[in-house]
Amino acid sequence: MRNHAHRRLLGLTFALFLGSGAVGCDFLDPTNVENPLTTADDLAQATEPTRALLPGLRAQFARAINGTIVLTEVVSDNYAIHGTGLDSEYDNPRAIVPNIVNATGTATGLYWNLQELRALATFVLDDIVPGDATATPDQLAEVRYYRGMAYLMLAENFTAAPLETDGTPVAALDLVSLALADFEASLAAGGAGDFTLRTRAAQARTHRAAGNGSQAAQAAQQALATEPNFVFLQEYDATSISNAAYVFTTDRALREMQPLPRLDFLDPKYTSLSAAVPVAKAEEMHLILAEVALAAGSLDEARGHVANAIEIALTRPRPSFNDTDQRQNANLTLRPRNAEILIRADPESPFRAGLVLTRPGSVPVPTISGTSLRADSVRALTGEEATWHAFHLARQEIHFLEGRRMSDLGIRLPMMLREIEANPNISMGGPGTQVVVPAYIPQDNQMDNFSPASPYDDNDQLTTTEVTMQVDMNRVLARERVNAFN
Repeated sequence: MRNHAHRRLLGLTFALFLGSGAVGCDFLDPTNVENPLTTADDLAQATEPTRALLPGLRAQFARAINGTIVLTEVVSDNYAIHGTGLDSEYDNPRAIVPNIVNATGTATGLYWNLQELRALATFVLDDIVPGDATATPDQLAEVRYYRGMAYLMLAENFTAAPLETDGTPVAALDLVSLALADFEASLAAGGAGDFTLRTRAAQARTHRAAGNGSQAAQAAQQALATEPNFVFLQEYDATSISNAAYVFTTDRALREMQPLPRLDFLDPKYTSLSAAVPVAKAEEMHLILAEVALAAGSLDEARGHVANAIEIALTRPRPSFNDTDQRQNANLTLRPRNAEILIRADPESPFRAGLVLTRPGSVPVPTISGTSLRADSVRALTGEEATWHAFHLARQEIHFLEGRRMSDLGIRLPMMLREIEANPNISMGGPGTQVVVPAYIPQDNQMDNFSPASPYDDNDQLTTTEVTMQVDMNRVLARERVNAFN
């Protein structure tokens, strides 16, 4: 990639980069730029250049969130691919190679869009802010937040990534350290500004990624003390930067992204092109506190934090949506789509009702958070494995379709092929160039499989009301004691 983003920013069409932001959405609407050949020097001499570049950063953050969600959700056990709009190899994590994560678009261009976000924020901080006497502390806090999020999401989804032209790959833990530094600088610059709470939440998430239990807990507690039910949403716009997950789960006729049947009740999370995506919320802070307590062996405390997350999740909006999805497999047979169907997470688990909704038809949509768990049941659990299982299930359901599950499973993607081919300091097989899949992840696409594959006959009539998932990845994670604070 040779840091293509930064190179383009210093080239001829930086203004057009801004102009590709959302028009018609207040949060994303870029500043109008008359001259399409505006250069970096022109921007540095412009009135309030930092303010002028913030809409481009906001737009790029929206693209980065888009790319993170679609790609990582289908790689994980949350969704399977049924259709032609997404590469079916994403369903088989061990088959993922750099040339199939080579996209630059907003749907699956995860690596590209995160590097674009990082490079644009770095350009603003290094080339614009030093000469901009009008840059305010709140503006600096916002820019630092976006770069910190770019570092963090690169670290969560890749093992290494270069940060400069022809640079050597920087390891994920070092990316996490850079993210923490930016969040600290953002908090120092912003004081009590608009980005303080979301940055504190990002700080808790980043300390979790670093394995810093006490610091993660402290930041999570500080965020909750500020606002116990907070949520920050990334906005989208139907006319420009639209919600890519909505396109593949709901808008396209093929509905390429089909949820695991035990997660059916959470889908579709986004019901319009302009649907907003949760980026940070109070539930996550409680789950971080639960994970810290679990890792320390404090089971009762952990169960209390999971229950707190559940209670908040169950207060979130659940508007009705008329879902026309036929719930089809790739061979056009029907997936579970009737409310009377019972689901069990694996052959060892009991059958559960309420996980599948009747479709086509009107369904409640948990637009921020949803869960099948109940707080009193979690508080009544006994045993370490059962508590770990409840934690992982709560985290999967509450962060459903937010781009978190793949990272939680321990899967890391390779960097895009064009980065490897263009950078003389990166070679195939080197750091960051190969997919990483833990041994506990089943082979091929087994995370997505269930039996029977269709509980309907040729006339679309139910032949059984019992469906069994092949593997419960939350049980696997619990038994392997997978957590951020090992």
